[in-house]
Formats: sequence, structure tokens, C-alpha cells
Amino acid sequence: MTAPGTKQKEESAKTDHGLALVPLGTGYHQSPDVLAQGRTVDTGLLAESLIYYDRVLITVDNPVRFSDLISLLVQQGLTISDIISLFRDGTLQVLNFAFTTNPYVEFRESGLHIHGLYNFQDQAMLKPNSFVERFLGFEPLRGCFTDRSQYDDFCHALEGRVIEVKADDIGAAAIDNAWQDFLNPERNELMAQQLVNEIYRIRRMGKPPKVKVTVNSSDDGTHEVRWNIPMDQLPALEAETNIKAAATLPLSTAAEANKYLWASDRSKCDLYLTSPVSVAVGDKLFEASDIGEVSGTTIQDLVESLEVKVEFPDLRRYINDDRIDFDRIFEIRRKGKKFREWLQSEAERDRDAIIAYHNEVAKESGFAGMARRGLKLFGFVSGTILGGAVGHDAGAGAVGGIAGHLAQKGLEKGVEYLFDLSADLGTDWKPVCFGEWYKAKIEGLLDKDR
Repeated sequence: MTAPGTKQKEESAKTDHGLALVPLGTGYHQSPDVLAQGRTVDTGLLAESLIYYDRVLITVDNPVRFSDLISLLVQQGLTISDIISLFRDGTLQVLNFAFTTNPYVEFRESGLHIHGLYNFQDQAMLKPNSFVERFLGFEPLRGCFTDRSQYDDFCHALEGRVIEVKADDIGAAAIDNAWQDFLNPERNELMAQQLVNEIYRIRRMGKPPKVKVTVNSSDDGTHEVRWNIPMDQLPALEAETNIKAAATLPLSTAAEANKYLWASDRSKCDLYLTSPVSVAVGDKLFEASDIGEVSGTTIQDLVESLEVKVEFPDLRRYINDDRIDFDRIFEIRRKGKKFREWLQSEAERDRDAIIAYHNEVAKESGFAGMARRGLKLFGFVSGTILGGAVGHDAGAGAVGGIAGHLAQKGLEKGVEYLFDLSADLGTDWKPVCFGEWYKAKIEGLLDKDR
């Protein structure tokens, strides 16, 4: 087991487009559609990521969900021997945040009061390499195996395949930055709108309302945040009730997005995400790029999106609906080597080629003639732009203005987090992210903030 520190970076490390961070837990900030199905893990997302990446760095929130993951993978066609082999050969690895990030709230007649957002660790989490005790020692996990020998083989396969992150590794900067987003009306709207969109879509409630947020700050340091729709009356996805603490969800989404970006930066890998958290990640990635510059060109000019329609099955939905099993996934994975080579290429990534690859693999896999699905990527997706974009004047006023503002206020932790990301972005860290992103909307927010 390994436990990386924030200060230990390999100078020679470069982005590994053969590896993606894939959060598998379901909730309101990621995979809410699978949460609505009553499942705690998104095995469909894992299946889909295996088509595009040689290796996958999974993160699962807690021992219960890890046990659910192994149990569900077996139900969906993988044998225990298959699962052991996937960990043993490095196809699957684990990243575990050995802490939880939760708001401390109080319900009053006047409304919900958020007193803070904190990283919590219990005594077990504080121990070095605590994953073994907390996850592998979890009794329901043992029930996934037919005998002790099989369980021991599984535990041995995970040796050296777990990255454990403590609260002190990431520090408070990611939380402080999430607070800044929460107290920024436009950024709060961005995350709240995506949450509302997902709930309305999943619940089939028709067209979602447009979210508006106002923030009033007082001299005593408190802030009143109001939404034009009653957040606490949004219907829950996993039960027949309302989400009493829905007002905390934009804050939690921002915090989770920051954790994923931090982990991606430290592991120098891509991200494979679902909505709404992918929108927050895109927002933060683009904001960090706004303060960076490479060879006279702003990094922001290098962060772009690719959205195309491809004739390819919605594998995530097929797996989560139990319409196909993992045998089909690995059959497609073998045929989809061209996808992975396309992502790992340092040369120009031809958009027409990725469409052709999907059509070819769909035909070879027996999925030809099906409805098209959307493929959405953002980040450093174009080799041409990375290799040849020149001539754009970043403008000393924009970067200098931000720096001067920070110097006057002091380097707040939340801004420090952005500068840490920006320092790596575009040099040794050029992430590609699968998921939703609203570039034009985010560009507008950044222009307003200047």
C-alpha cells in the first residue's frame, strides 16, 4: 500500500493518458441516475472507462460500497478469479480518500444553517495504510468469496495497488476553494442548475426551471445564500421524500470536484466522470487554466472540448440495466485498442478518426445500425492546438490584475489551491476528462470575475 504526500512529486512524471481516475460511488454529485436505481456503485461507468483506458484508478467511498462493487461485478459476469487478475495485472487500482468531507449543518425555523465544511477522520482512518483494516477487514466483503484462500488471493492482489490519501495530504485549500465557489452566485448557479437538471431528467418532471442565486454578505462574516426555487423541496432520488439539505449539495459538489482534480494532478492521469461533478471539474480546470501561461499562449486557449455523435452502444446504461455483462465489455475492450491509442497519442488527435473507430468497433461487436450516442470530452484533447497554437496575446493586464488583487488580500488558501493546479497544468499535467462541460458558460463567468 502507498500513501502519497502532497510535497512529493516526481519531476519527470508526465500525464499518463493510459490511466483514468474513475469515481464509482453514486450520489447527488455523481451518477445520480444509478442512485435512483437503488445501487451504491456505478459499475457501468467502470465498464465504459475500461474501453478507453488501459488502466483505471477507481475510488469508492467506504467499505460498504467496496463490498457492493465486488458483489455486483460477480453478478454482472465476472468471476472472482477475473477480478483478482484485474487487480494483479494493474488494470484496476484503488485510490482511497481516508477521510470524508461533509458539511456541519443545523436545521432552524429560519432555514438551513451551514456552519462549515470539514474533512473528517476517525481513529481507524488516521492509521497508516488503513485501507487493509477498514476495507479488507470488512466482514460483508469476505462473504463475496467462496473460501479463505480465494479471499487471501484477492487481498494479495491489492498489495501495491492502493493509493491512500489522508486529510493532511490534501489540506484545507480544496475546501476553502469550494466555499469561494459556493459564495459566488454564478458558480453556485452552475452547480445547482446541473443538480436540478439531473433530478428533473431522472424523475421525468419536464423542463427544469432556471436557477438563480443571490448571496448577501454581512460585516460579521456570515453570508445569506438564496435560490429562486425551494431547494429543500427537490424530490429525493432514492426515497419518496424531499432532500432536506439540498442547499449543501453545490458546496459538496465543488469540494468533491476539487478532490478529484487534486488526485488527477498527483497521479498525472485523466478523469472519467459523470454529471453533475464533471461540470464542476470543467469549471475548475478552466478557471485554473485562466491563470496559467505556456510559451506566450494562455493554457485556457489549450483547454477545449470535443463533442461528437458516434454509432456506439451506451455501455454504461447497458451494464447498469443488466442488459449485457462484462464478457461483452472485455470483448469490446479487445477490439477498442484504437480508442486507447488515440487518447495516448502525443500527435494530432484526429476527430474524424475517433468517430470512425467507434463505428468500426460497433460493427465488429455486433452493435451496428444502432442509435447514435454522444461522446463528450474536454481538456487537452487536441494535439494540433497543443503543438501549434501561437500568436494569442494573453494580455499582461488580465494575469497581472489577478496577481495584484491576490497580493493585496494575501494568498488565501482557496486561491492557493488554484495556483497549485495551474503550476502543473499544461506542463507535466495535461488531463483529458470524459463528461459534461459548458465552455461558453464558464468563459462568461471568468470574464465577469475579472
